[in-house]
Amino acid sequence: MHIDFQYAQWGMIFAALIYVIGNATWTNHIARRHRWAGWLMWIVAAVLVLVAGAAVEARLAGGETLATLTQADGEKHWIILTLFALLSVPGAACVLFRQSVAWTRFAVSACALLLFIPLGTQINDPNDPRLSLSLGITLAVVGILWMLSMLLDSEPEHRRKTVPVEEADA
Repeated sequence: MHIDFQYAQWGMIFAALIYVIGNATWTNHIARRHRWAGWLMWIVAAVLVLVAGAAVEARLAGGETLATLTQADGEKHWIILTLFALLSVPGAACVLFRQSVAWTRFAVSACALLLFIPLGTQINDPNDPRLSLSLGITLAVVGILWMLSMLLDSEPEHRRKTVPVEEADA
C-alpha cells in the first residue's frame, strides 16, 4: 500500500488549530460565568471547524470547491467532530468542574505536550519523523493558549472546594 505523506504537515497544523479553538472556547471569562454560553460557543466553533475541514478537504482534493463542500461525506465529518470534541476536553472539564485558572493552564498545556510532541513520529513516514515540526507546533499551541488564558480567563466565581471527610460528616 502506498501512502502519500505530502500533506502530513497540514493535517498536523489542522489538528493544532482544532485544539486551540476547542480549548479557547472554554477558557475565557464568558464560559466561566455562564456555562450555557460556553456550550453555545463550543457548538458554533464545532460548526465552523466542520466547515473549515470540508474546505481543507476540497482544497486538497483539487476539485471544484462549491461542489465538494455541498457533497457531505458523513465519515469524514464524523471524524472531524469527534476529534474536535476529544481535543476540547481539557479546557471544558476545567471550566465545567470550576477549577482555578492555574489548574486550567496546567491541564491544557500538559495535554498539548502529550499530544503534539509525538505527533510527527506517529505519522510513520519512513523518510521524515517531523520531530522539529512537532516541537514547533507544540510550542505554538501552548504559547497561544497561555496567552489567551492570560488575556481572557478569570477565576471561577464559585470555586470547587474539596471538603475533608470529618467536616462532611458534621
